Amino acid sequence: MQVDVDFSLALNDRTGKLFLGRDIIAALGDRVGAVRYGRLRACPAGHLARRIAGRLTHEETLARVFRPALLAPLPAVREPHPTLHLDPLSVVRHRLESRDIVLCHDVGPVTHPQYYAPKVDRLYAHAYGLIRQARPHMVFVSKTSQREFHRLYGEDYASSEVIYIPTRPGVTEGPEQQPAGIEAPFLLTVGSIGDRKNQARCIAAFAASGLAGEGWRYVLVGGDEPGAGAARQLAQRTPGVTAPGYATDAELRWLYRHASGFVLMSLMEGFGMPVIEATEYGLPCLVSAGGILTEIGGATMLEADPLNVTSIAAGMRAIAGMSAGERARRVAAAAERLGNFEPAAVLGRWRSLIGGIAGAA
Repeated sequence: MQVDVDFSLALNDRTGKLFLGRDIIAALGDRVGAVRYGRLRACPAGHLARRIAGRLTHEETLARVFRPALLAPLPAVREPHPTLHLDPLSVVRHRLESRDIVLCHDVGPVTHPQYYAPKVDRLYAHAYGLIRQARPHMVFVSKTSQREFHRLYGEDYASSEVIYIPTRPGVTEGPEQQPAGIEAPFLLTVGSIGDRKNQARCIAAFAASGLAGEGWRYVLVGGDEPGAGAARQLAQRTPGVTAPGYATDAELRWLYRHASGFVLMSLMEGFGMPVIEATEYGLPCLVSAGGILTEIGGATMLEADPLNVTSIAAGMRAIAGMSAGERARRVAAAAERLGNFEPAAVLGRWRSLIGGIAGAA
């Protein structure tokens, strides 16, 4: 038996979820019966058509959560095969059953609503409520996310698996371009700027470290999330800090190749792919203690308390002053862990999982 896939997030999402969804669908091959994009069975080809379809899909999601009476004449989606949901939010538009499969990155919108746009927490809370009722097969991208989900929504599901996100082949390959005004030595942070990623404390920590007075810079690359304004204002008035916004792929390659270390003091992460990318480039990493980032990187990571500026500053100085021998040991050990995210093995687990569920169904 085949599975159908709801890939509606492809209409709007351009983050790592999009690439992961494409990889999973490609890996499943003929196990996939149909792929659904909202109410469509093919992804619109043009940018405008995709945006319109994405808007209509989003409006249906909002209506089913906040104004369900409006959509009473429009039945919820129910495919003949088990359905793989590549984001929990799509279950809102479906009649979810225990034979279905839901991929969950994290429960952050529920546990940390302050880091998301208004109403996002209520949308996901509704989706997780439907999941709790149907108790389908659950897949998580980390043990941390799996543990937090079951703490909130119980243990009794059709199944519960952890399948890490695979690395993307060729990420480190290609030309590089030096961004204007950036010179080594520098520490690097890649990720959306805002409260969730905690850049304001990192900027304050860099100032407290005294590294700017020794010729170091701190470079933060990424778009904006809630709280970005305060972080960018602090960056502008802090010596040695540069926050240029988005970077091209060529600029990112230059930054990763020429940075002396990577910093990610996130307060809430679903997975933390930038840490894996930094490891692929051979960078020692300073990450938030006790969460998903230490699960991904293991003992090779330097850790700091993300709520403590002094702790972060000490970690930054530790990277800046790291001996060549310690750097080599940490980078080599981190590289060994990359095998946990090797694409063939990770996507093979998806094939095995879906094959077993579809066969049982």
